[in-house]
Amino acid sequence: MLNLKDLGAHYRKVRESRGYSMGDVTSNHLNKSQVSRFENGTQMLLLDGFMHAINGLNMTASEFFLTIGNFEGGNLHRFGEKLQSYIVTQDIEGLKSLILPKPRTKEKKIFNILAKCAIKDLSGKNLLTDEECLFIDKHLTDIEEWTVFDVNIFAMVLETLDINLVYQLGLDLLKKDKFYKKLPYNAHIVKRTVVNLYVHMILHRKFSYADVFEKKLEVLLKPNDIVERIAVSIFKKISCYRQEEKSEILTEIERDIQFLKKLDASVLAKKIEILLVNYT
Repeated sequence: MLNLKDLGAHYRKVRESRGYSMGDVTSNHLNKSQVSRFENGTQMLLLDGFMHAINGLNMTASEFFLTIGNFEGGNLHRFGEKLQSYIVTQDIEGLKSLILPKPRTKEKKIFNILAKCAIKDLSGKNLLTDEECLFIDKHLTDIEEWTVFDVNIFAMVLETLDINLVYQLGLDLLKKDKFYKKLPYNAHIVKRTVVNLYVHMILHRKFSYADVFEKKLEVLLKPNDIVERIAVSIFKKISCYRQEEKSEILTEIERDIQFLKKLDASVLAKKIEILLVNYT
């Protein structure tokens, strides 16, 4: 899988840049053959093995993931940068340009779906086909162990999935403590995904489901998770407004959005405005 190859190749670059041979990073818990298969992208290491591989570099997990920005990423990274740039500028035509007419590989089919989901979020226009919805449903439900790549996909394609399946997959993700508690980068991705789940449930008026994710976010979010905390705070008010329909709550929401714009968080403010329009 693409992310497996990227991660293994990145590990090899870090290892070589630090002057370590493959034998230098092995231990009683990790042999040379496992390291070789991981670096070549033919086998993913389990969490314990991955942690031993990082320890072999004399680095912490945080230090290892901080090096990612210093190396060239793969196709997912490059596509993600283009996708994000078009989302920030609300460039619908740019997003459409990312869609391939006849995607042949699994990777390209997923990229098409990501672009179409972004278009739906920004414009309300649904370009997704039933075939694509079934494809991403099968992709996510068939995987026994999710990677960061799969969690990122899940966070971005919620609109393609049945709401009850989204809820169940979200609960399953939260049960994977080992996936996100030991690796800071994974923890960041999971936090962002749970915020997306919380917002998604409120927009679709599944308030009891939203309450479950809100309680989990109270534990997951730290004081420095400022953007995530702001988003949760605003959507908590949106949840109240949708259930109680009190005009004073709507006034508070509008005031919060204007406050975001003054804080130079206009992208988040605009996204919230668009979501409110598209999901009224």
